[in-house]
Amino acid sequence: MHRLLLSRTLPRLGRVFASSEATTTAKSLTETKKAASTDAGEYLLPGGPLAEFFDKEENFGKAELRPKQRPGRSWTSEELRLKSNLDLHKLWYVLLKERNMLLTMEHAYKIRQRPFPNPERLDRVRESMENIEEVVHERNTAFLQLETGDSADPPMRTVTSFAGFTYQKQATEHLLPADITGEKEYETPYLDESAYVTQKLWAEKQHLKKMHDADQARYRERFSHDQASRYGKGDRRVFNAPEQLPQ
Repeated sequence: MHRLLLSRTLPRLGRVFASSEATTTAKSLTETKKAASTDAGEYLLPGGPLAEFFDKEENFGKAELRPKQRPGRSWTSEELRLKSNLDLHKLWYVLLKERNMLLTMEHAYKIRQRPFPNPERLDRVRESMENIEEVVHERNTAFLQLETGDSADPPMRTVTSFAGFTYQKQATEHLLPADITGEKEYETPYLDESAYVTQKLWAEKQHLKKMHDADQARYRERFSHDQASRYGKGDRRVFNAPEQLPQ
């Protein structure tokens, strides 16, 4: 008897649970669809987050902004030195968003072959960001000099090229040190005979250049006179009396 009741009730319970799960999954699907549609609607609305990549609609198609909407000057280093690190961090992202907006609008005007209004805005944003980097670099240098005695600038290495020229190069980071890899980036390379010939010819060229500059200086000093400004950059070309000849 108990087996008969169980055999009759279990399938019914299974159908009930299945129907409840189906309803819950359907409700969850509809809720996710509604949430996705609302999110997409927010992004597609004129005032959504993507609208921050574009300028105001009232400025579209204009060759120049109105006087009240024209940009001011860029941030100077003296003004930025008075701000805290948190304010500089916030201002950096404000300028970064403004630069992205200006680049987007510049591209939009360019593909439509129209003049971009007030292009000096990009220059002022760039100058402000460069000044922020300068101030942050100064603070990093001051902190590191107090802590370690080193500057915030990356270390420089003297590198010799295959032609024998030496120049300064910024040190780069490596995954493993040179003791393990056996490769030294800044070691002096082997110079063959052609490198020494190149250095000899280069030194001769620099010497001749210095001699030429010295001859030109002596020539200008010899023919200099009070009325040289009348003839521009050239020397006096007409001599009307023997007294006017250079000594």
